[in-house]
Amino acid sequence: QSQSDTAATDDGSGLADIVVAAQKRGESLQKTSAAVTSVGGESLVAAGITDLRAAQMLVPSARFQQQNAATEVYIRGVGSTLDYPQVEPSASFNFNGIYIPREAAAVPLFDVDRLEVLPGPQGTLYGRSSLGGAINVSFKRPTREYETNVVGEAGNFGLFHGTIVQNLPIGDNIAIRGGLDYIRNTGYETSGADSKDDFAARLSALYEPNADFTAYVWGYYVTKNGNSPNLLTKGVDPVTGGFSPDTYLNSNPWNDLRSPQIMALPANPFLPPPSVPFARKTDYDNYTLGAQFDVKLGDELTLTYIPSYLDMDVSSDYFLGAYPGNKTDHFDQQTHELRLAGDGERLKWIVGAYAYRARSNGTFFFTFFPVSIVDTHRLQGVAAFGQATLSIADSFRLIAGGRFSYDDRIGTGRAGPALTPYAYARNFKRADFKLGVEYDAGPRTLLYATLQTGYQPGTFNAFPSSPAVDNEVRSAKLTALHLGFKTRLFDNRLQINSEAFYYDYRDLFASAYNTVLNTNQTFNAAKVEIYGNQLDILFRPTSDDQLSLSVGYLHARNKSFDLPPGTVFPGMPTNYDGLQLQYAPDWTISAGYHHDFQLARGYIRAQAYSRFESSFFADFNQTPGGRQKPYTKTDASLTYFAENGRWNAGVWVKNIEDEPVQAATASGSNQPFVPIAASTFLEPPRTFGVRVGLN
Repeated sequence: QSQSDTAATDDGSGLADIVVAAQKRGESLQKTSAAVTSVGGESLVAAGITDLRAAQMLVPSARFQQQNAATEVYIRGVGSTLDYPQVEPSASFNFNGIYIPREAAAVPLFDVDRLEVLPGPQGTLYGRSSLGGAINVSFKRPTREYETNVVGEAGNFGLFHGTIVQNLPIGDNIAIRGGLDYIRNTGYETSGADSKDDFAARLSALYEPNADFTAYVWGYYVTKNGNSPNLLTKGVDPVTGGFSPDTYLNSNPWNDLRSPQIMALPANPFLPPPSVPFARKTDYDNYTLGAQFDVKLGDELTLTYIPSYLDMDVSSDYFLGAYPGNKTDHFDQQTHELRLAGDGERLKWIVGAYAYRARSNGTFFFTFFPVSIVDTHRLQGVAAFGQATLSIADSFRLIAGGRFSYDDRIGTGRAGPALTPYAYARNFKRADFKLGVEYDAGPRTLLYATLQTGYQPGTFNAFPSSPAVDNEVRSAKLTALHLGFKTRLFDNRLQINSEAFYYDYRDLFASAYNTVLNTNQTFNAAKVEIYGNQLDILFRPTSDDQLSLSVGYLHARNKSFDLPPGTVFPGMPTNYDGLQLQYAPDWTISAGYHHDFQLARGYIRAQAYSRFESSFFADFNQTPGGRQKPYTKTDASLTYFAENGRWNAGVWVKNIEDEPVQAATASGSNQPFVPIAASTFLEPPRTFGVRVGLN
């Protein structure tokens, strides 16, 4: 259940039923046998969430964090930290049912109907790259009503954000919807780095000539021209140049500049002279087209076809501490999904076929050293899938599903100072399954258990294979068990959902970039064990009050993980058994509360939301400087809503504590030269502003 959705039942006395599409069909969240977090579009706007990274505050046991132009996603301790063309994330990101590459996921979220997060493997229905979970975003579709929505925001760091959406019905059968979004800020870092100058345009059309056919076509364009974020040095004493955990070079952690005294400290002797960082540009262009065609074949059958095309280019110039870097990426992708769904009284089922072709390339240079050059990369595949729910009795159901996938990957590139060419070619075949049971223990109580598998196709490291070191990365595989219950009590005012899970990963991807050694490699962790529990509580004691609490416990540890021979550098450990996975805090606790003050005309909503995470490490080898200490961040807002719903206005503040929290992080500092320190992106500092909305 969403921790931010605040809609009540029609009489305003209890919690609303939320409809989700986690299983690729509309169903009540409380009757879905999975720990789905669902956040409505109005809640995203009210919380000031304009992109996926900001949604992290609302999702338990998950991290959505900045890695330059890309967004890293970790769900229940599983994710991917290298934003390279040949390394897909371990959790899939989908717009309107279409898979979106990681670098293309960092686009503005506006005019959104719903955001859903599905933890755990989703291999049956979502296939590749859904080993750790899936994130689904649904845009608002055109309607048969004239509608204009405007949102304007201004705040510190020179923030200006504006959104305008127009819906137009055309005749009896066609409606179109268009939207523009622009956001600008002067940069969170002292040099002006980490700024935004982002523009997005979206257009969609809905054609419904009769009750049996629907055509929904949409497309958007996004451009970003702000300054890239610089990686900040963490874990170095600015006076002595020695290791000092949790210390930044300046009293303001977001100050990326370096004083003459800091610049005088020793630097890596194998690198050119360091320089004082300054703001550098990002160039980003993203074109995406998609559609969904639905044909009803009788009362119980629906045929659906979803095609898409995506083209994206990005080039980011930035500083890793006191040294320049450049990252480029290009993606060209098309996908096709055809499925048939049956909705009988006792049997609900879905079968389908999926095909895709993704081409990409990219480079990463650090101080003119080619860390990674992928000249060509092509991943394509086909899959057949199906899932069925059979009602054995009115209160007892069985679930069975499967997917067969075929994926083919090829790649070429150059490596090292000599630009030695390399090549890779592999194909992968995999069958995944899902088995589950559901039992209605009462009118508002669901018990469930599921056993399912998932996989991520193997890939390659960006260097040539040799007799000593192979560039192959084997496929990652997972077997997962979920046990859960969902219930509502006290006349629909109290909701308690809980899910216990156990994950057995084999050959899970483990990646890290070391800025000192200039090594950037993905390894296979032979066996990883993850278990824990997610508890979500919503309580609506009155029609004007709502409380939420989410407690996530996560025990994510390597059981068997040795680095292969030939990849270990002097002083580097070879065994990582028992270590906590990166970005996998043991505890994540979120709590929220809102109260509505009813007025003669309209009402005022006071809302606060706070998130606590226990300590975690940013890389698999637990570099000391990459440890994030436990932290708490709180957001709050005060908003007036007019009685006719035509306008609203309010104030908001995020990260009240002004807490520096690591995002994507590389091990080591080259200046001052401290190999066990870290170079890190940071989440935003304290921000505040005003918002006005017109409907």
